[in-house]
Amino acid sequence: MAKVSLFFLIVCSFLALQLTAQTEKQLRSELARTKDKTSQLQIRLRLIDAIYESNRNEWQKEIKLLVLQRRAYVGPYDQALISLLEAERANFLGNRKSLVQIFDNQLQSARFRDPKLNWRKNLLGCAVHPNDPTYHYTRLLAQMNRGLKNREQTALYLQIAKNFTAVYHKDSAIWASNRALQLAKRSDKRWVLIEAMQQQAEVYWQFNLFEQAVQRSIFSLQLAEEAALDYYKLSPLLLIASISSDVKNYNVADAYLKRAQDLAQTMKDERGLAFAHYLFGRYYLGINAPAKAAQRANLAYHWFQETGNVRYTNRSNLLQLVALREAGGRIGSGFSSFVASIAQEPDPLLLSETYYEYGQYLLAAQQFAQAKVAFEKSLSCLPFESLIRPKIANTYRALATIASKTGQLALAYQHQQKYSSWLENSPVWRSAARIEEMAAANLREERERLILNQQASIERAQKEREIVELQRDRQLVISILFILAIIFGVIIYVLRMQQVKIKQEQREAELSQTLLRTQMNPHFVFNAMSVIQSYIYENDPAKSSQFLVNFSRLMRLILENSPKEFIPIELEREILDKYLTAQKMRFENRFDYELTISDDLLFNKAMVSPMITQPFIENAIEHGQLHSVKDGKISVDIYAKDAQLYIEIQDNGVGRKKSADTKKMNAHKSMAIDITRERIAILNKKYKFNGSLTMSDLDAVSQTGTVVTLVLPLKYEPEQ
Repeated sequence: MAKVSLFFLIVCSFLALQLTAQTEKQLRSELARTKDKTSQLQIRLRLIDAIYESNRNEWQKEIKLLVLQRRAYVGPYDQALISLLEAERANFLGNRKSLVQIFDNQLQSARFRDPKLNWRKNLLGCAVHPNDPTYHYTRLLAQMNRGLKNREQTALYLQIAKNFTAVYHKDSAIWASNRALQLAKRSDKRWVLIEAMQQQAEVYWQFNLFEQAVQRSIFSLQLAEEAALDYYKLSPLLLIASISSDVKNYNVADAYLKRAQDLAQTMKDERGLAFAHYLFGRYYLGINAPAKAAQRANLAYHWFQETGNVRYTNRSNLLQLVALREAGGRIGSGFSSFVASIAQEPDPLLLSETYYEYGQYLLAAQQFAQAKVAFEKSLSCLPFESLIRPKIANTYRALATIASKTGQLALAYQHQQKYSSWLENSPVWRSAARIEEMAAANLREERERLILNQQASIERAQKEREIVELQRDRQLVISILFILAIIFGVIIYVLRMQQVKIKQEQREAELSQTLLRTQMNPHFVFNAMSVIQSYIYENDPAKSSQFLVNFSRLMRLILENSPKEFIPIELEREILDKYLTAQKMRFENRFDYELTISDDLLFNKAMVSPMITQPFIENAIEHGQLHSVKDGKISVDIYAKDAQLYIEIQDNGVGRKKSADTKKMNAHKSMAIDITRERIAILNKKYKFNGSLTMSDLDAVSQTGTVVTLVLPLKYEPEQ
């Protein structure tokens, strides 16, 4: 029997080790089983962290669900945690307004116990208020230490790169992205490297370094495929498609957009699908299909508007206007309204492209003066000439056309020269062929890898079938023996558990009877009867009736509830209140008492072992001699802490040292303490808990008064 128990102990230890690396499925299952709100939140946070590494789309959906249910978590610390996740989700979706509001109103003053949570808050502060000394990148760089992993350090440099990109500091942005990439290579998480590479690709794209952007995107795409992280394929696919559209490689753009769209639909990624719709709109404009462009732009517009992504809401709106213009629609007032609405937006590229498209509309309407103003604004709102995109470069050619039609031939020649010079010097057109070659080569290599993987899969399947055929008989015999061994082991285990359970139930029954006898000790009953008798002799029927009613109700409650393992804490309060009232009347109100139970326990209907505090209250009254102490008082405080139930019984009596002088008293107290310790031991064993009983002097110097602390399992009434 001992060998069988050892075997199952080893099996249980192995399973415990497996549970330390819980999967998403396991966490969801655990969440469905858990009723305690504190435990639910902890499981949800672990679930959100697990999803973050593999699928950012599902991650943001889980946060959205948590935010909708945040009222269930009333603690201020829990609310701050939820606000942190909500702000990170807003940042991911591009909802700048919501991000600033959450950070300023709910997060800025929050302090977390976990340093990594404070670091995440500081990163959000760096995104929201990059010039604030508290969140300035130089301060955060100084705060980095060995306690932060490469993942956290990489995230800081990526945020620094975004901040420099937003203000068009090219060299600084590239420096920060390079530093992030170096740190990401040291990380044990493959997705950290993939994300750093993709972020660097976006930095290159922002500064018209299209060839380097495509190269980085292809590398990150290959890494995502090797790591089987499908979500991380979306960003490079979309960026390659966007750049291919910019340089008019429409066949390549179409191929990458279809792959991105199929992947987003398979993963039910609405964000990725919205970006695919937006880029398809640009693609259809490039191949002169304005009706399809307008349809895709409209789909993208509604999703970005719903999620609060103002930047791409405006870009999708501009795309709709351009598609309508190309289809021959009248959009003069629409363009004017749009230009006015984005005039204060901190997005020079959007402003430049908007004025360019508006100028094209005015030029087609032969409104040359207004068109010239629009084209000149398109160029003037760019902080650097190097930011001119291929489409915006056509502004010079449009200005040349206007000058030619208005008889300003010298000016037309100057503008045409600027356009030719841009074509000659810009790295965009010079690298267009190389970009197409790299993107097409990646598609070919991917098809080849797919064919090779399929061939390898077929060969593996054939070999496996051969091995299965050769080993089938042997495996069948082994399987039968193994099943028989498991059945035999389970039978022995069940029998063993039944024996243990029977013994435990017998012990619990015996202990309950012992406890009942201890609680209903004749000494207390005799004294109570004496009090009633004295009231009768004194001809005080009111007091005797009051005492008798309270005493009879107390006896009934004790008899009804002592055999139970747990009772509602509300009922335990009633028992203790009536017991203390009876004792107080017995000693003619020569001491006071106070019962305090936290509102959370009462509201959530917590359960407690019946009368587990009664022996210590009796000791406090009888042996602490509260009736002889000036201002004698006994306090019972019941509260929850760290998912445990704490009960503190405190009195200001003569203390343990003085009461121990009486041998009889000492024996009585020892019996009560031993019974309570055994009750706690049974609860610990049954519920895999680590409860305890501790006693100390209230006044350590004078050794007077006593404090008893019980730590018990925190149980709640089962839901009906």
